[in-house]
Amino acid sequence: MSERNEHNDGNTQTAYFAGGCFWGLERYFQNVDGVTDTTVGYAQSTVESPAYEQVCAGGTDAAETVKVEFNPAQVSLRTLTLLFLEVIDPFSVDQQGEDRGRQYRTGMFYTDETQRAVYVAALEQLVDRQPQRPAVLVEPLRNFYPAEAHHQDYLVNNPGGYCHVPIAAIANVKRRQKYVERIWDLTLEQFAVTQNAATERPFVNEYDEEFEPGIYVDIVSGEPLFSSRDKFDSGCGWPSFDKAIPGHVKFTPDFSHGMERIEVTCARCGSHLGHVFEDGPTETGDRFCINSAAMDFTPEKDTAKD
Repeated sequence: MSERNEHNDGNTQTAYFAGGCFWGLERYFQNVDGVTDTTVGYAQSTVESPAYEQVCAGGTDAAETVKVEFNPAQVSLRTLTLLFLEVIDPFSVDQQGEDRGRQYRTGMFYTDETQRAVYVAALEQLVDRQPQRPAVLVEPLRNFYPAEAHHQDYLVNNPGGYCHVPIAAIANVKRRQKYVERIWDLTLEQFAVTQNAATERPFVNEYDEEFEPGIYVDIVSGEPLFSSRDKFDSGCGWPSFDKAIPGHVKFTPDFSHGMERIEVTCARCGSHLGHVFEDGPTETGDRFCINSAAMDFTPEKDTAKD
């Protein structure tokens, strides 16, 4: 039976996302805190109750879709939408991963104007960051037919089965959902630095010449990273510190751009901060070279008021 415009009570809401093969996308959403149930199926079909073989043959115009039921007190529709746009290629037409065909098109199918507004706003943010035309459809849900039983919970029942969604994304989505709305609200430079490991311009960034007493925190999570007591003027054009606050940063080998460096990221949210070098002038021997765009600064006088 077709499902559309269904009423949601205060504890459960429903959203429909099409993002390539529904096996992997379902497993991704199953790992999100606040998602209470998922169903894979066929949306926007021109044929009533289509079978998988009919959908693959191209005679139904159906899209492989995941019905996501969620508790809005635990996870917002905006968070689900942003997580969805991050895990698909939103600019690919009728293809996700190695899967090609009209049934693999991307879409967010809405059941009311509130949902539509959330989807459109997210796509507008996407275009601000990546000025291309998204291929993600935003359409009213015309119908949804659950897929055959063996497709439901496929990767739960077949953990080694085919999945076009990166396994790392599935494993990390619980952490990502905590910060994804904040991440998407960053400025373009902040996003480029923290999410794409870009480097801001030297000498003209916010905290290069800041030496007021206080604490530097991660701009995404608010995690305390560095103390002004450990800051020094290295002359490199970026904020420099001889140590980090213990336990709040993570170190990873970085071989990008033909160099061998140690990347520094936020231990809590994974945002890129900068790099650490072994040419520091103090007894630690370390020079943390950190992007201002990755941090917020809390002056000591403001901390004293709390």
